Amino acid sequence: MFVSTKPGGYGISRLYLQCPPSRPLRTMAGEAPAASRVLAIRSMLTKLVIHCTKGFSSRHFSNRSAVARPVSPMSSDMMVTQPPSDSATRSVRPAQPQPSGEPAPNGGVSSRLWEDSKDLAYQSLLHPFVLGIAQGTLPRESFQHFIGQDATFLLSFAEAYAAAMDRCAPEQQHLAEALKGMLRGVRDELRLHEAYAERWGVLLEHQQPSPATKAYVYYIKMVSEQHDSSLADVMSTLLPCLRLYAWLGAQLNSVPSQPGNPYKEWLNTYSAKEYAALPPIAEAIMDEAYEPGTYDRLLSQYRTAMQLEKEFFAGQPLNSQVRQLRLLVIDFDETITTRDTSGTIAKTAIQAVVSKVSEASKSEDLVQELADKHSWLIRNYTDRRTSLLEDALPPEGEVRTEFDMGWLGDFVDRLADFDREMNTVVVDSGILKGVRREQLAQAGAAVEMQPGSLAVMQKAVKAGIPVAVVSVSWSAEFVRAALAQQGLPVVVSDSDGQGADVPSVSAVTVYANELEYFGDESTGNIRRRCECGADKARLLDDLLLGLAAEAGSGGDAVYVGDSMTDVPPLISADVGLVVGRNPLVRRVAAAGGVRLAPLPCAPMAAPGEDPAAGGSASPTLYEAASWAEIDAFLFGGRYEAAPRRRAASPARPAPAPPAARGRVPRVLVVSGTDSCGGAGAAADLRTAAAAGVHASLAVTGVTAQNSHGVHAIHVLPPAMLARQVEVVMADVGAAAVKTGMLPDAASVVALAAALRACPAPAPALVLDPVLLSTTGDSLAQPGVEAMLREHLFPLATLITPNLPEAAALLGDGRAIVDLEGMRAAARELHALGPSWVLVKGGHLPAEARREAAGRGAAAASSGPEQPSRQQTVTDVLFDGRTMLELSEPLVVSDNVHGTGCCLATAIACELARGHSVLAAVRRAKRYLWRTLERSRGLPLGDGPQRTMNFGWATADWAADLAAAGVPMPPRVPNAADLRLYAITDPALNERAARSLIDAVRLAIDGGATLVQVRDKNSPARAFAAAAAEALEHARARGVPLVINDRLDVALAIGADGVHLGQDDLPAAAARRLLGPDRILGVSVKTPEQAARAAADGADYVGCGGFAPTNTKAGNLTVGPEGVAAVVRARVLPVVAIGGIGEGNASAALATGADGVAVISAIFGAPDVVRATKRLRAVVDAALTARGLSEGGEEA
Repeated sequence: MFVSTKPGGYGISRLYLQCPPSRPLRTMAGEAPAASRVLAIRSMLTKLVIHCTKGFSSRHFSNRSAVARPVSPMSSDMMVTQPPSDSATRSVRPAQPQPSGEPAPNGGVSSRLWEDSKDLAYQSLLHPFVLGIAQGTLPRESFQHFIGQDATFLLSFAEAYAAAMDRCAPEQQHLAEALKGMLRGVRDELRLHEAYAERWGVLLEHQQPSPATKAYVYYIKMVSEQHDSSLADVMSTLLPCLRLYAWLGAQLNSVPSQPGNPYKEWLNTYSAKEYAALPPIAEAIMDEAYEPGTYDRLLSQYRTAMQLEKEFFAGQPLNSQVRQLRLLVIDFDETITTRDTSGTIAKTAIQAVVSKVSEASKSEDLVQELADKHSWLIRNYTDRRTSLLEDALPPEGEVRTEFDMGWLGDFVDRLADFDREMNTVVVDSGILKGVRREQLAQAGAAVEMQPGSLAVMQKAVKAGIPVAVVSVSWSAEFVRAALAQQGLPVVVSDSDGQGADVPSVSAVTVYANELEYFGDESTGNIRRRCECGADKARLLDDLLLGLAAEAGSGGDAVYVGDSMTDVPPLISADVGLVVGRNPLVRRVAAAGGVRLAPLPCAPMAAPGEDPAAGGSASPTLYEAASWAEIDAFLFGGRYEAAPRRRAASPARPAPAPPAARGRVPRVLVVSGTDSCGGAGAAADLRTAAAAGVHASLAVTGVTAQNSHGVHAIHVLPPAMLARQVEVVMADVGAAAVKTGMLPDAASVVALAAALRACPAPAPALVLDPVLLSTTGDSLAQPGVEAMLREHLFPLATLITPNLPEAAALLGDGRAIVDLEGMRAAARELHALGPSWVLVKGGHLPAEARREAAGRGAAAASSGPEQPSRQQTVTDVLFDGRTMLELSEPLVVSDNVHGTGCCLATAIACELARGHSVLAAVRRAKRYLWRTLERSRGLPLGDGPQRTMNFGWATADWAADLAAAGVPMPPRVPNAADLRLYAITDPALNERAARSLIDAVRLAIDGGATLVQVRDKNSPARAFAAAAAEALEHARARGVPLVINDRLDVALAIGADGVHLGQDDLPAAAARRLLGPDRILGVSVKTPEQAARAAADGADYVGCGGFAPTNTKAGNLTVGPEGVAAVVRARVLPVVAIGGIGEGNASAALATGADGVAVISAIFGAPDVVRATKRLRAVVDAALTARGLSEGGEEA
């Protein structure tokens, strides 16, 4: 025999085994022949208890049995009331057991250890094995295996109790007596365990410890046998199991199970008050034994034991079917964040405005004024919302027992109307005006997040699960920055709000509203994409439809939310998870007959397949106490990622819009002819052809007109007009109808009747109320305005009046001369029946146009021929809720005949292609702007309304004439913000072990305004694939991405443009292939090369090297003088390049350059984001000092 005399020596377990220290216990108990192992354990436990009672102590290994199968009744054995020591008057005073199964919140170290390890406890609670026991669906053989492992745990726990006794100091004998009682409990437990195993048909002598059992037992043994382990150390390995089972018993009590659950006895054991009394005793011992300064070590041991407990569950044989997770959608405010962030956005905007005021006294007054406005908005919102809820919700406590979809739908609609109205109030207040994107991003990056929320999204992204964050926040950029603060990859959806593109599987996709910007500063308007619960539900439906189209409909969609606005999508999802216990969510759920249940109640099988789930038709939402619980639910063995959809080919064409899939997009244009081919039917048909849409025609009249005006009109009989519409719609059909000239009241009435008689579904109607020609000639008889209002406005999807037409339609003699007048006209016209109103601002006086443009316009060239970016044309779009201002740079030209026809037809074509109204208007405006730009100076008549070139994409007459030597106005370059132009470098990325998309993301996070991807050596396929991924991220952030040299790659992936050197493909050829709307940059060294680039269609030039550089060997340095010479030529915007960093960026901009291009100073820095931010600050300061705004425009 061997007995150590050292404190904490090998102890008495080895003595009873009569084995030397070289033979560890797990050899005897864990690997002994099965037939003798149970007898050996029983014998060892008996001897151990006898000798401990005589005053011996042991230090050894513990078992899970005191946990896995508690003694009954325990309280009589846990305490020895007359310890043989000076501490006879002392005793362990455990806390009262809590109904939740958690430690009493007494501030003790045991309570802290539990709270700091609760994430691991959730992993056990929500493991399929444990839930299978609770729901009664666990296979019998799995439970039998589980029982068979307990005998090994019994000995390990007993030895650990003995080891703990061995570490009790003389003044801690009352603790030793408590441990002795627990040790006796283990002996009694074995007797119960053997009987329990026999009832389940488990022969313990045939059981071998599983790897998970061995790992757990070995860990407790290791800590117990360490020479310097304290009493608290040993207890830290036992407490997790003791407390976990008490907590599991309490939590699983609420889980519905199938009738006759065979595991009910197991559940009753751990939820019984007898077992609940055990963990507080051990915790009281721990709290008293705790030594200050050891918490971190104890926590590490506690968490390791808790993790091993979870792995013990996971190590049991389990044949349950893992479900697939196809989509994870999450709300933002107070679901991911710790508080609502709308106040943060408003305060950021206030600070941005105040920072521009130089005088302290004025600044203080402005701060007070804006703070008062903000306070009023909060009070108004709170009071109105309280009133709405008092009126809409039944008395508190009233519960519907059956699901009431009608009531819930009405409530959601009322709440949606309120949320949209409140956004309008915010916009009208102007509180959000004047803030910059980077200021919102900085504020978002500082938002406090719910613990564990970002980690869950990171896990989902790594698993290839599409993750979408939907938010009613005013700024998607703010949301993006908040989510990205721990390195989570995030992109913002660029959908226009009437639908949602499929989320990425490589990043979290944000679907939220966004502030509208003019240049760098917000206008105060909101680009509304997601304002309310109904919008969230619509987005969820769109995402599911998109996923189904790409990868089928298999797998669960999980939605996570916290508030009333989340109830609609929570119900729509396969699994709706509610974070926390929001009382308003519970009240709405009760009123609508929606059930709420703890998360462990979620059925293991797919919805409708679980026999334990019950047969209630009411939807059930599941409440999660924290993100740790959600993490365990999603990634604890229940789910795996649904099969990933096919990787996108970078060269694939854009998918056809939904309305166009399987059918040719078709429009019907209803208009008069124009003998000079500039407006009316001619413009309509040419615009439709340019849009790739088939156009049918119904003629209303024939005109004799040219560039000087309208000389005669012949009106076709109304019956003939109606007949044209009838036969076209009955055969070819149309998804959209555009109306132009309707010369008399009878024509309006006949058309309205014909449209009402169209076969379902009714086409979208774009009504261009053509009353006057460009020259002011009347195209409609008196009374047409009233007939339009009465008969066609109620049918119209969109009406598109210019200012004189809007005034005539309102009929009160007003003159619309400013932006406010346009807004008022839009509201009043909308009240007459159309779904949307677009009031066109081309007739605004020049001063009003400058006022509409405001400060902060987009970057512009300094060239004298370029129109001022302060001269813009602003249209107002209104749908009854949202007032949007859509601006384009003014094009000064005499070739403007047919602009209204062109715009309305282009909108109708985009609607026929399946785009939303907002997207259709935006795309149509861009087409019209380029048509105007490409038509300037065309010699098509000599009057004031010359014809445009609608087919510039296939025949650019302006370029052809210029090439033939005909003097033509210079081309207007595509606008690009060149301030901080980041150029990627493969070598620098490889050195930093950084992917291309990471490089692009980091540069944009730091404030890069344009990114060029440069890679001279990679194979085309690999380069295109990487560049396509980077383009997706950059486009979602609103930052253009161009490709260096490789025009083929740029075209294949649809990049925003290309940059060419002097030895690359000629710029003129590149422009022909790129088309007019993509960015083309050219490297130059002289004013002559810059002039050639401008003539070839470039939008900017890069001039350098400004200073010597290592990234381009042999590059000629032109120095500051060379850059300044190119700037003085004033032919195109100039970006300085070559050897530029934080130290000389100001000098580069002092040459007059519009921006700086940087490689090494960004991508060679150890912290790309920090380096980019510092450079951006230098650039902005230099431009400001030069008298330019941060957008590059003259102040």
